[in-house]
Amino acid sequence: MMYMKSGFRFNEHNRDTNPRFESHDPGMMWDPASGKYYSFCTDSYITSKREQGVPIRVSDDLVDFRYAGTALSEAAIKEASYNGEGMSPVPGFWAPFTEYSGGKYRMYYSATKAFGTDESKIWLAVSDKIEGPYENVGVVVDSRDQAFKEKPNAIDPHIVDTPEGDKYLIYGSFFGGIYAKKLNPVTGMSADNNPRNFGTRLAYKPEDSYIDGPEGPAVIYNPDTGKYYLFFSYGWLGDDYDIRVGISDNVLGPYVDKDGVSLLGDSLGTKLAGSYEFTRYSKEPMGNNDRSTSSRKGFDGKPMPEWEYGGFRGPGHGVPFYNVPRKDYFFVHHVRDGAMPLSHYSEKEHRRTFFMHYMMIRRMLFIDDWPVFSPEDYAGEEAGCDLYNGNIQGGVLSGVSDGFEWVVFDNCNNELIRASKDVTMYNVKGYLMDAYDFENSKECKVFTGYTDDNRAVWGRSM
Repeated sequence: MMYMKSGFRFNEHNRDTNPRFESHDPGMMWDPASGKYYSFCTDSYITSKREQGVPIRVSDDLVDFRYAGTALSEAAIKEASYNGEGMSPVPGFWAPFTEYSGGKYRMYYSATKAFGTDESKIWLAVSDKIEGPYENVGVVVDSRDQAFKEKPNAIDPHIVDTPEGDKYLIYGSFFGGIYAKKLNPVTGMSADNNPRNFGTRLAYKPEDSYIDGPEGPAVIYNPDTGKYYLFFSYGWLGDDYDIRVGISDNVLGPYVDKDGVSLLGDSLGTKLAGSYEFTRYSKEPMGNNDRSTSSRKGFDGKPMPEWEYGGFRGPGHGVPFYNVPRKDYFFVHHVRDGAMPLSHYSEKEHRRTFFMHYMMIRRMLFIDDWPVFSPEDYAGEEAGCDLYNGNIQGGVLSGVSDGFEWVVFDNCNNELIRASKDVTMYNVKGYLMDAYDFENSKECKVFTGYTDDNRAVWGRSM
C-alpha cells in the first residue's frame, strides 16, 4: 500500500492554515491550463473576514489546498448584489459552478434576494484566467417576483454536456424542485435568451416527505454506462442533510431511484451518504497531523470545552467531477463537525445545528450502473479496487480476513448512523479498496456498495 496522508482536519478554525474550513457548497474542476484543481464555493465565513465574491481554493493533488482569494470583479459584485431601489444589497453569492469552455472560464453563481426565499438569479460571469477577475455576461435564469405555480428557484447551478453536443444548466432547490434548462453552448447563456423560461422539471419532493428538499443538484453523463446521474440533497442543512442520486437514459429524465421509482414526487432518491460516525479508538491526533485539536474555540470564537469527536454531520450539496489526470471520478461536498460543543439545539425548531463546515473529497465508483462513494476522505490513494460479491454475517465480510465495522444508510431516516460490528445482511455487492482511516490516523481497507435491498453500505477495517 502506498503512503497516504489526510488533508482533512477537524477543529482547526483558521482558513489560512486549514483551507478546507469554511468551504460550503463546494464545486471542483481540473484546470487544463495549470494542471491544478480548483474549488469555488459559497460566500461563507465563520471566523474569517467576510469577502464577498466567491472564494477560491486550489490544490496540486486534491489533498492539500490553499486559499486563493475571491473570483468576481468589483463591478460584477456590485451588479449582481443589487436588490432593487431602497433594498439592502445581496450579502453573499451561492453555490458557484465553474467550467472551461471555448477558451474561457465560465462561472455560474446565484444571487438570492433573501435567505430562504425563491427569489433568485443565476448569473454567468467569464474570465480569461481561472482565478479571475470574472465579469458578468448576464442572467441565465431569473425567479424574482414570480407568479408561477411550480415556483422554481434560480439557485444552485451546475452544467452538464451531452454526447450530442448540447449543454444544460441544472438548478433549483426546495419550492418547485430541480430543473434543467438548455443553454447555447457557444455563449453559455439561455438557448432562447429568456431568463424566465425555467426549462424541464426533473425532481420534486413527495407530499408525505418529512424532510426538506431537494436542492444542490448536479448532473453528469458517464460514457461507460450510458446513463445520466442526478445528484442532490435532502434534509435540514445543519444536521440531517444527505446526498442522494437518481439515474436516467435521457438528460431530461425521467430520473428514478434504485427501485425504479420516479423522482417526480414519488421518491426521495437513493441515499449515498448521510450523517455517520465511524469509531475513534486511537488517542493519536486525527488526520495525520498534530493541529486538529489545538484550536479550542466555539462558533462564536470563544474558548470551548475539550473537543470530542462526534462523527460527521450533514454531508451534502455535492458535485461529481471527472479527474482527467487519474481518469476516474470523484465527489466533493461539504460536511459538518459533529462535536456537540460546536452545535446548538433550538427548542423552537426542535432541531440541532452543527456550525463548523469543511470540504470533503471522496472517490466515486460505479457498480451495476449505480454510483458509490468511498467511506473515507481521499488521501492520495491509487485508483485500484477489487469487486466483491458476497455477504456479511455478524459484521464479518465472508472470505475477507480483516474485521470491519459498518454503516448502512436508510433511505427514509436521516438520523446519525453509528458504525457497528454486529451487522448481519446477505448479498452485498461493491468494492474493496485502500483508504486512509481519518478517525484513527492510519491506512485501512474500506468497502462501499449496496445491500440486496438497495441501501448504500460502507465498511471500514478495524
